[in-house]
Amino acid sequence: MGWRPLNGTRAARLVGIGTVAAVVALGTAFVLLPLAVRAFFHAIVLTSNACVWFAGSLGAGVDMWTILATIGRSAGAALINPQALAIAGGLVLAGAIALYGLQRLLGSEEESWR
Repeated sequence: MGWRPLNGTRAARLVGIGTVAAVVALGTAFVLLPLAVRAFFHAIVLTSNACVWFAGSLGAGVDMWTILATIGRSAGAALINPQALAIAGGLVLAGAIALYGLQRLLGSEEESWR
């Protein structure tokens, strides 16, 4: 695998791919950055509300098991809707595909050492 000098067609192709990659990256950042900021602040609000709720529950003399049971019921209710199940299924599928790709990558590398 030696270094080859660039000819005109190959250089133009590399410049085009680089330009398309930069435009896609900037477009994605332009679309996703406001969503990420909104999600970050929403997470901060939810965390502060949970801390206030937890402190109020402890101040009212509620048992720790009651608090944990309430949190578990709320988490279960949040996960049992079609949108959350679809997202969880998509994440499982993406993880399986990534694991398969990693196995193929490492498996082919192992065979080349023999």
